Amino acid sequence: MGKKKSLLKTSLFTVGLLEVVNRIIDSASIANTNTKTGGSYYHWKHGDIYYRTFGEKDYPPMLLIHDLTVWSSEYEWLKMAKVLSDTYRIYCVDLIGCGKSDKPGITYTNYFYVQMITDFVKEVIKAPTLVAATGLSGSFVLMANALDETLFNEIMLVSPESLTTLKKSPDEYSKLWLKLFEIPVIGRSVYYFLTNRSNTEYYLTEKCFLNSFHMEPSITRTYYNAAHARNGNGKYLLASLNSNYLYADISKALQKTTKRIVMAFGDGDPDAKSTLEQYLRLNPDIVVEYIEGAKHLPQLEDESYEEMLELMYHF
Repeated sequence: MGKKKSLLKTSLFTVGLLEVVNRIIDSASIANTNTKTGGSYYHWKHGDIYYRTFGEKDYPPMLLIHDLTVWSSEYEWLKMAKVLSDTYRIYCVDLIGCGKSDKPGITYTNYFYVQMITDFVKEVIKAPTLVAATGLSGSFVLMANALDETLFNEIMLVSPESLTTLKKSPDEYSKLWLKLFEIPVIGRSVYYFLTNRSNTEYYLTEKCFLNSFHMEPSITRTYYNAAHARNGNGKYLLASLNSNYLYADISKALQKTTKRIVMAFGDGDPDAKSTLEQYLRLNPDIVVEYIEGAKHLPQLEDESYEEMLELMYHF
């Protein structure tokens, strides 16, 4: 009996300590994330979506969509958006579940983001738009285009996800991820560990940047803060990503589209060649550009920025 009481006390103490740590992290995140500066909110049916606009209202519209990770936000495109605004009316958005947008406690799916992008174009931009999307988000754009070809004029996919990955589906472990992150206190603690500063920096240096020595400290800080905004509710998106709920087979959408598609890869992306072969096999009309001095995010790499910007002006 005494051992059970001791174990119970130890467990309660541990959970209490984790909650204290969680609240300290929350406080730091709130201090570093001002959700009311420099942007607007689209009050969507599933939550408020943060976005910023640049450029004159009568310029042709361009929608810029970041990759879908818990670290991602409109910051990915922000530097480029400000320059492109001399020619385009830029819409730079935080996908729901990311950055300064709401992070509802739901299971996220591919079609959820297809709906979000469709509604954003129809209700905020209110006109057919050029669109550029990075990574996994490119699949949402292609699916949205397949359902409604009036949304976009032309499509740019930056470092798109491979078709092999997009064909993955939830398995026997998927529900375990969801249940883990739903556990009060512990789920948030696990999420904060997985998105700590060390893991944030590892993600950026190993996945995103070809030359990490040129990566400014502010980039790591911004990505870290984006993951920790909204009191760790990014855990629901991470659970959905790890459970393969965000993937969908886009083969038919890719084959049937009549829209011009430009694909941009960093020349240092080790997966670029195999991914490109998969896409060209289904749609040989895709225009392909390799950006020198870049990996996954040519719009943020110092050495590739100018070349990427030139491509954006003419795609």
